[in-house]
Amino acid sequence: MVLSLLVYSLTGAILFFLGWHVNKREQQSLLQGGVALPFYSWEILLSLLVFSVIAGARYHTGYDHAMYLDQYLHLQETGDFSRHNFEYGFEWISKFFAWCHIHYFFYFAFWALLQIGFIYYGLRHHKHLLCWVGMGIMLGPYFVSLMNSVRQSVVVCVFVALIPLISNRNFLLYAAIVIVSAFLHKSSLMLLPVFLICFIRIKDKSPSQWLFLGILALFVLIGSFPFWTDFFTNYQWFIDLTGYSNYGNLDDPNVGGKMRMVGWGPIRVSVLLSNIAIIWFYPKLKSYFKNDNLLPYYFILSFIGMCLSNLLMNTTHFILRPVDYFLIFNLIMTAYLLTYLYKSRRLILFTLIIIINYSYFVMAVMKAVYFPIKTSLPNLYHLFFCPSI
Repeated sequence: MVLSLLVYSLTGAILFFLGWHVNKREQQSLLQGGVALPFYSWEILLSLLVFSVIAGARYHTGYDHAMYLDQYLHLQETGDFSRHNFEYGFEWISKFFAWCHIHYFFYFAFWALLQIGFIYYGLRHHKHLLCWVGMGIMLGPYFVSLMNSVRQSVVVCVFVALIPLISNRNFLLYAAIVIVSAFLHKSSLMLLPVFLICFIRIKDKSPSQWLFLGILALFVLIGSFPFWTDFFTNYQWFIDLTGYSNYGNLDDPNVGGKMRMVGWGPIRVSVLLSNIAIIWFYPKLKSYFKNDNLLPYYFILSFIGMCLSNLLMNTTHFILRPVDYFLIFNLIMTAYLLTYLYKSRRLILFTLIIIINYSYFVMAVMKAVYFPIKTSLPNLYHLFFCPSI
């Protein structure tokens, strides 16, 4: 438990400091008549390195880590996967690492480097958010999520970097990148129709936050009484379409097949409170960041994630996995909210939002220690060279 708390908190603090420092340097440069700092600034490169090392050194952190590790070791020993339905891009990259006899530390660090690299690249012109995004990745639910579904999570992070293409209505380049990403995870193709949000007039005056809160409440209510889940009794077409048939035992209630009931514990309540805060302050955020053309897209995608996650909460993990493409934007919207509250000196609310969002890792680790079930144990951080710690 101590190791997990130290790794999450210290890594989050390091990423926060590096994000704060690169933004401070950029602001000083602009005030002196200079230019914005490039993506390859030393603070960003060091952030990518730190995150990659922490991710590469993990052992069974993330539900699917054991599967990926077993597959990679089998690939090194035999020259092929024991499972033969991985996407071609993932297969080719994995075989390159295996044929070069590269230790699995570097293999997992590589995938983590892609993940955080695409997030930071997507926010390269929003450096004021990097400190909160970096800390949020480690102290919120995002690190374990990224370490869990490795292939899909890379595509999720690619999607963050694609939002400017949606804003500029550059469909050809957007579609090309989405199709290429399908060689890592087939579910990437579901992002093609998401491009249509560029036709929503979200840059204009938005509806009242009460309307958004009402819609969210409706989805929470319907999701809490999932009588409609009988419609999921025949979802093999969805599994085949999105590539989730690659997951082994779909009869496992932790993977798919059987529905579940999720209680209203402190983690779920804190997530809902964070969602409500984002919605409530969104008009203020639009006014404060009035020249930010990407903020409305981040918000609408975040709102879709809020609604879908609450609607599907009591289904199965694999049905929820496509929602990860939208939930990542909660991380970005929280960064906007914290920036606004700090700059406007609303320190009590700022502190409350910090507690609500960044106490997640403590609750997740405590739950894994004191209520060690199959779905909570992957929240614990272990080192590959000393997994018993």
